[in-house]
Amino acid sequence: MKKILLILFVSFLWQSLSAQCYPDRHNTTWYDGWISCQTAPSPNPLRGNSHWVQYNLGETYVLHDLFVWNTNAPDLLDWGMQEVVIDYSTDGTTWQELGTYNLNQGTGFNRYEGEFVTDFNSVRANYVLITGLNNFGGACYGLSEVKINVDNTVDLTENNCLKASIYPNPFNNKLNLRINENCTQKVINYTIVDAMGRSFVESRIINTGETKEILGGKNILPGIYFVSLQNGDHTSKFKVIKYQ
Repeated sequence: MKKILLILFVSFLWQSLSAQCYPDRHNTTWYDGWISCQTAPSPNPLRGNSHWVQYNLGETYVLHDLFVWNTNAPDLLDWGMQEVVIDYSTDGTTWQELGTYNLNQGTGFNRYEGEFVTDFNSVRANYVLITGLNNFGGACYGLSEVKINVDNTVDLTENNCLKASIYPNPFNNKLNLRINENCTQKVINYTIVDAMGRSFVESRIINTGETKEILGGKNILPGIYFVSLQNGDHTSKFKVIKYQ
């Protein structure tokens, strides 16, 4: 039995694929994904012994679109999950059911682009659990890849009077910043650096209550960027990802 606890992996490519016809295509190798050939006790006791994969997102996010790439190895397409139930949790102990969904079988071609499964409808979660109820007849259960679009929301002050949302994260063409303010200070400064610490956007101002596009354009290279927000003596820095 091969069961892997995966940190959420995002389906972005580091190299530029602007000229590709299938930017979200997935390869056909079985060992790049998750495989379960024997049931095991689920983190959600309601699911009992089952074929499951749990994603620890590392912190609590606001969840949106869910995309799935089923098992895509040509000779193992019947391992792909056909019917799944999806649960979410903030602590990994108390679970809420999102729903039961049917997935399409992988194509076995490297042009396979996966599918949109559902919208989480802005629930907040740290953990996502996908349980296979049945597959396409194979001996094992598998998935190639999962992508969840999220909002990254942080509290910048100790008294929780200011909140900032950066979305979508990961992002493609544009990244938005929204400031919600209940404090006396009405102006927030933000800067953006790349993964090497090089300045990408110099210090700029955003007003409280304002939504602003802070990164945009297809010329921005895929990768990791860090957004720093400053409100008086309070600062916060967190990671965003540009894919494709």
